[in-house]
Amino acid sequence: MARSFSHDLLERIDSDAGETLNMKLAKTAVAAKLPAMYVAAMLGVSRMAVHSWFRGGEIRQSRLEKIQGFVKLLDEDLQAGVLPKKSLAETKEYAERFSGRPVSSQIKLG
Repeated sequence: MARSFSHDLLERIDSDAGETLNMKLAKTAVAAKLPAMYVAAMLGVSRMAVHSWFRGGEIRQSRLEKIQGFVKLLDEDLQAGVLPKKSLAETKEYAERFSGRPVSSQIKLG
């Protein structure tokens, strides 16, 4: 399975009562067990951008609508039982179907 989310991020998610888009994105990704690398590929941004957003970094105005839609679609797939997937390979396949392009498989295992 992919490297788990950082302890710091999980604590922040558990303790954050706010409903910022950053926290919604992070909470949804964690619930869906989608590694940041896959979230980045699905949104067409860098992995570093996703990590920044998870930590509360600014999301550009031009990306807000896309990320809101992304979170909504993931929430729907979580509610429908489509996510989380049972394996990293299935998660990668989901991300590739979503984005329409190959996703790097260079995720650290452990």
